[in-house]
Amino acid sequence: MSMLEARGVSKVYETRGVETVALCDVDLAIESGEFTALAGPSGSGKTTLLNLFGGLDAPTEGVVVLDGDELGSLTPSQLAE
Repeated sequence: MSMLEARGVSKVYETRGVETVALCDVDLAIESGEFTALAGPSGSGKTTLLNLFGGLDAPTEGVVVLDGDELGSLTPSQLAE
């Protein structure tokens, strides 16, 4: 089982009726003890993905799983912990 996993994760932001796709159908698994780096040009979704992994934001579609727990099913206090 992966320590941190994104399954079919997409994130769309909407501002004044205009949709901006930040991530589209991302699958990523990071195993315990693994070193991973995110690289890419400005606007490619790196910060959005990290915000989803940190539980600071929720995906529009898909799930983020941390140590076996789907972040979308956790309470705010559980996320803060």
